[in-house]
Amino acid sequence: MQPGLRPRDLDRSGRRDLGVRLGRLGLIAAGVDLWIPQTHFVEPDHVDRAVAAVLGAIELAGDLDRCPLSFALPDENKQGVVGPIVEAITEHAVRHGVQLADHAVPPVSRDYIGVGIDPPSWLSLGEDPAAAASANATRLVSARLCDLLTCGMRGPIGETHGARLDVLAYKVAIATSGYSRSVVVDARQWSDPWLGLEQTAHAWAAAT
Repeated sequence: MQPGLRPRDLDRSGRRDLGVRLGRLGLIAAGVDLWIPQTHFVEPDHVDRAVAAVLGAIELAGDLDRCPLSFALPDENKQGVVGPIVEAITEHAVRHGVQLADHAVPPVSRDYIGVGIDPPSWLSLGEDPAAAASANATRLVSARLCDLLTCGMRGPIGETHGARLDVLAYKVAIATSGYSRSVVVDARQWSDPWLGLEQTAHAWAAAT
């Protein structure tokens, strides 16, 4: 996120102004991303800042028509996340009417926290994103659209060489899950995002 648009940089008025600016451009926020390293939620030197960032992002998402917040929490059974931290985050989200999408792989079942599916994260572990979307259909809050290429980099779908995502299977899984939000095209690491967006839109529409 660009400097000046981070949640901690915006007061209530600034968040609302951002929503107005998006509306004037004919845009709707599909979600807010907050990719904090999972370890920051358990490291004493980082935990306070990490939690504050999540709370601020929830408030931003609330003022952007209550769009979902995507982030990733560590597995508390493995890394010892303190229960009150999760409780503080979920209580804040409920208060602001914001759905939370935890993109951890595999997802952990927590009250008031849904699941986000990022295909490259699943593919990198040898797992099937389509199967993950189906298995978590009732908790799916954010479905992302991106591929993990055989070179190891994230990339757009529809690549003629190096593609790994079964686009049709993933599209069917999302359609049959009852998911009604926008599919979020995630252009992180793409060498040519604008071209990749066009390619992804075309490949997604063609998957029938």
